[in-house]
Amino acid sequence: MKVVAPLVLALALVPALPGVSRAIDELASKERVGFRAGGLMTNDGFNDAYGGGWGLTLFFTEQLARPLLLDFRLGALYFGDLKLTELDDELTRTPGIQGAMRFLYLSGGLLYGQNITDAISLYESAAVGIYSISMQFDTGVTAFNFSDQHVGFNGGVGVVRRLSTNWSLDFNGTVHYVLIDKTIEDLYYAFTDGADAPIVIDIAVGFTVDLR
Repeated sequence: MKVVAPLVLALALVPALPGVSRAIDELASKERVGFRAGGLMTNDGFNDAYGGGWGLTLFFTEQLARPLLLDFRLGALYFGDLKLTELDDELTRTPGIQGAMRFLYLSGGLLYGQNITDAISLYESAAVGIYSISMQFDTGVTAFNFSDQHVGFNGGVGVVRRLSTNWSLDFNGTVHYVLIDKTIEDLYYAFTDGADAPIVIDIAVGFTVDLR
């Protein structure tokens, strides 16, 4: 809830910003790049093992046919230290070791935008990608990491508010779902003590810029 409250406040203030043109539909022929940063919420056993976290996303969109766009994303999701303090010691057979988990992903999919005013648009997206799930370990003397690659999916909704001819403010909520192998050889499964496949909710805010 601490993540959601600032987003709700920001959305409430959006109509007060000056509008100069349509956010997605009228400018859909433009290639656009942007970034978002926000907080993460996790599910069930994953939440018990790591709790929430924070994420960064770089994205690029290209028009297919108005108002449909291609949407490519490169992101990093950080979940911090393992809260099950004995688990990483047992699995690595290294007393006092500290493990931390992160996801890196590259995805591609479709984005559909719909204007609601001259300056504000809503959009929804769906994509498939490759997720690299990494465990970083720190013994206090040395650090090392391991990673697994999995297929995953993400989908979300957002609001775009145009600020100027090229710049827009972007509010986004995305849900990530990653397929895992429920075996001890799977890093995620092992270092969450057998949690179900991860569902991650990413609530973020950022900016986009039109390239042409």
